[in-house]
Amino acid sequence: MFTRPRGIVLPMVIAFTAILTIVGFALLTLAEQEIIQTRIEADKNKAFYYAEAGIARLSEKLEKPVVGGLPESFNETVGQGDYRVVVDENDGACYAISTGVSGVVQKKIRVRLSFLAAPFENAVFAMNKGGGNWAFQLRGTGNPVAAPGRERGGRDVVNGNIFVDGDAYLYERSAVNPAPAPNSYELYGDVGATGSVSLFNDATVSGAINQHSEPPPPVDILAMDYEHHNTHNVSMIFQSAGIGSGYLPAGNQLRNIFVKNPADRAAECSATSGDDYFLEPSSITGGAGSEKDAKTPLDLGADRVYYVDGDVWIHNKITYGFNVTGRVTIVATGNIHICDNTKYANTNSLLGLVALGKYDNSGNLTSGGNIFFGDPRYGTMFQVAGLMFAANDFLFNTDVISRQTAEPTSGFVVNGSFAAMNKVSVERDWYTKGSEARPASYDHASGQWMDSVTRTALSSAEAGTLRHYQMVVNYDDRVRSPETQPPGLPRGMGSIFTGFSHWEEL
Repeated sequence: MFTRPRGIVLPMVIAFTAILTIVGFALLTLAEQEIIQTRIEADKNKAFYYAEAGIARLSEKLEKPVVGGLPESFNETVGQGDYRVVVDENDGACYAISTGVSGVVQKKIRVRLSFLAAPFENAVFAMNKGGGNWAFQLRGTGNPVAAPGRERGGRDVVNGNIFVDGDAYLYERSAVNPAPAPNSYELYGDVGATGSVSLFNDATVSGAINQHSEPPPPVDILAMDYEHHNTHNVSMIFQSAGIGSGYLPAGNQLRNIFVKNPADRAAECSATSGDDYFLEPSSITGGAGSEKDAKTPLDLGADRVYYVDGDVWIHNKITYGFNVTGRVTIVATGNIHICDNTKYANTNSLLGLVALGKYDNSGNLTSGGNIFFGDPRYGTMFQVAGLMFAANDFLFNTDVISRQTAEPTSGFVVNGSFAAMNKVSVERDWYTKGSEARPASYDHASGQWMDSVTRTALSSAEAGTLRHYQMVVNYDDRVRSPETQPPGLPRGMGSIFTGFSHWEEL
């Protein structure tokens, strides 16, 4: 007879219960860990988004240039987390680190900030890298008056800021005013100089006068490496097509933008050391209107950087000027010659012109880098739209063939800005010596008018023949917005934000 063991059920129940309890606790622990891990992953994502939000907020702050430096570090709460942005300038580079925090999780993003070079903050900028005593002068009264074959007189007006490495003198009724409306960036018409700023007669400055200022950081133009950082190497495109003179073949996207070494401008081309490229559509026809007009359409394309190994010309014998469409920067290793009018066809167009020049192995400028501004032979330049940057000098009404400055037929208007790493030489005061017209400049130290070339004082009779030609500069503040500025303008440690050039998660 089989006998059931007594008392075995209870231990079995206890053991089974213990196993279930252990398994239950393990499952609970696993579930809890899964919840924690899910929460951590969610916090990681949130922290990353918060860090990105910090970068976006920084971009908003940088859209409006900060006077006197970069934005200070800042932090803000976003939802259930927050971010902190720290801006750091080190060894000529500027970085920002945005740290997003969600719960106990942090995520960091680092970006490199890119800015335009300081000259683009001004309507007129002259760095005077050659050194020596130098002064930038404004003068004149009233409005221009017509004379036989000329339009003389008128007061100089700069609507925007000015900076010169030297002295600035304003005479008569010249004026520096706020930038043109809507003046979104609150540019009040400041005048800054490393030397003195002096006002005489009824001259006015609407903004601040900053004397004995520190010069801005130098512009490392070679760091742009335009030869490799461009969208179109114009010289190589012509070379590949086998074109030594004339237009590119039909169907080429640059056929209606550039012509190389044209035969009808042989004198101009022979006066330069390299190749010459003229802005010109292939089907150009004579533009109606007066010599002050710019009616010939010229579509330069969108978001392009044209690199030209040679000289670039805005000079044509058929039309008075070009009605420009597009947002581009043109860079020349030689000089840039602006002899005809330019204006924009629409508000989306903006043109940058950079006279880069050529350099030796030590980085010293050996040739080019000048902007020749004006047309001393034909007198057909009255208005120019563009952001002009010369690595050397900005020269007004200088004949490229004779290299002599000639008396203009009128004043001029710039809708944009002009800057020179050396001097802005705009000879707009002239006198008659015998039967010859010669440039003159006023020497503030002696209180006398001087011949600009010989540096001899004018006689009272010669001073009685003095005439002035008006200059008006209207700063184009669209260069201050990354959305409208043309690509490829020289960069540096200025205050005009161009975007983030590098992004990484730390």
